[in-house]
Amino acid sequence: MKELDKLEAYLKEKGFVYERVDRDYKHDVHNQHQIIVYKDGKRIWDAICQWGSYGYSQGLLEIFGSIVFKEDGDSVKGWLTAEEVIERIEKND
Repeated sequence: MKELDKLEAYLKEKGFVYERVDRDYKHDVHNQHQIIVYKDGKRIWDAICQWGSYGYSQGLLEIFGSIVFKEDGDSVKGWLTAEEVIERIEKND
């Protein structure tokens, strides 16, 4: 099971409101694989694993939004497993 699939299984089990985007383009490496999480109708964070994202070549996730912390020192955090993203979700609640 891929990291984005593991993360989606967790979100579904916990009742999160989210959207999964998978766009595979023939003859192009720029496919899009993303989970967008919403709260109160607003987008609060995303997780991606796609060409150009930090960790893509290892199958790892890059996140953006409310689960990226100030100590990360950037607006995104990459090279994360699903388990590491889940730890951030639980720490943020």
